[in-house]
Amino acid sequence: MRAIGIIGSPHKNGNSAYLLEIVLKVLEEEFEVEKIFLKDLEIRACEGCYLCEKSGKCVIEDDMQKIYPKLEKADVIILSTPSHMGGVASRLRTFMERTWPLRKGRLEGKIGSYVVVGRRRLGAAISEIEEYFSRLGLIKIPGVIGYAFKEGEIEEDKEAIDNAKKLGERILKMVNKKLKRD
Repeated sequence: MRAIGIIGSPHKNGNSAYLLEIVLKVLEEEFEVEKIFLKDLEIRACEGCYLCEKSGKCVIEDDMQKIYPKLEKADVIILSTPSHMGGVASRLRTFMERTWPLRKGRLEGKIGSYVVVGRRRLGAAISEIEEYFSRLGLIKIPGVIGYAFKEGEIEEDKEAIDNAKKLGERILKMVNKKLKRD
């Protein structure tokens, strides 16, 4: 089984990446895990050309072409982002828009969750991610919310750290129940 963590933060040692690492550490017990740090990739914005409507493929040649097959093979997709101006980070927004070709059932039934960190009022970021998962047909598991601003401050949010561990455990339980049914 595979779990992918998509990191939208511009900071490798950022607060949202820190919490995602905790979730993935729990999942490593039963999953092959991979982190995709969007800052390291060349991902251009969606052009809204809708050519993917006919072909099922995005025509923009960049690093998203490497990510599409990984998303299709994953059992769990976790989006991690700081909340900038109340929404998701721009890199994550670009990534989300570029998955348009995958929306017609290609990710349906996979588990989706999130890690969102910010100073306050994170609702718009969470709503964006949950709407995104709904459009792609993912099974949504409520994610982790952390409160921090400066690098490292998240370590003081003991509730968020505990919830990150619990998210990993919930995902494991859910997958194990699903496997027993199948």
